[in-house]
Amino acid sequence: MITHIFSKRLSASLICAAMALPALASPGDWINTSGDFATLNPEASQVRFAVQYPQLRDANCGIGIALNGFNSHERYYRELLEHIEVKTIYMTNRGLYELQPSSITRDGILYPFDYYVQYYATYVTISTKDGRTFGEVFDGMSSFNSIYALTSALSCKQLEDAKEN
Repeated sequence: MITHIFSKRLSASLICAAMALPALASPGDWINTSGDFATLNPEASQVRFAVQYPQLRDANCGIGIALNGFNSHERYYRELLEHIEVKTIYMTNRGLYELQPSSITRDGILYPFDYYVQYYATYVTISTKDGRTFGEVFDGMSSFNSIYALTSALSCKQLEDAKEN
């Protein structure tokens, strides 16, 4: 299994690129709030990371995926959604492990947790649907610039703020 291990140079460029997004709940805010984040490493087809759940620290209520600033457009997020799936270790009240996005905007894709079935902490796994690497998925997208992506835990407040905007 591939986890969030990546080179220092790549991680620094990803964080800098993602922090340039003009988002209300920007990846920089997501990371500073939770500390739980991972990259969609171009050489991997799956990333798994731990997220502390609100019942433990009243902090994280979901996750977000953000592309680097030049590629932060709703159409690219919708295109990315066609190629990835996001799951947790808890089954939702609909009988699925897969999370459904609550918001898809130029600021990112937001996935709330199901408060009725998830407890204390969870693992989130993001993987490609067809086994290709994230890099192969990114290369096949219609963008003009290289795509980099981060995923991070989101606070309850960040998800609420996104609903209001």
